[in-house]
Amino acid sequence: MNHTRIAAEAIRYRLNLVKSPLVQLSELELEKMAGATVAAADPLVDAAIRRIGTAWTQAGLEPTALCLDWDCPEVRELFHDNPDLVDALDDIVRFATRSIAA
Repeated sequence: MNHTRIAAEAIRYRLNLVKSPLVQLSELELEKMAGATVAAADPLVDAAIRRIGTAWTQAGLEPTALCLDWDCPEVRELFHDNPDLVDALDDIVRFATRSIAA
């Protein structure tokens, strides 16, 4: 699994949940945030990615789809049915914004 791709899709998905028109990131900015997040090797981010990945596979979603755009009904249902996973998204986004700001 490509953790940078997973982090990028998690960041994209969370920002889209908040309000897509308020935050518009280019693909380059998104990749930069995700790369900085994963490169820092913070245990909180690793745990968040693991929680999302575990719930993802338990829900019967294809593991390789973690690295693709998450904008589909099955993923929306996963996060709707598991609101604690939004906390995992928030952990990733919080660390991403700190990494870029530093």
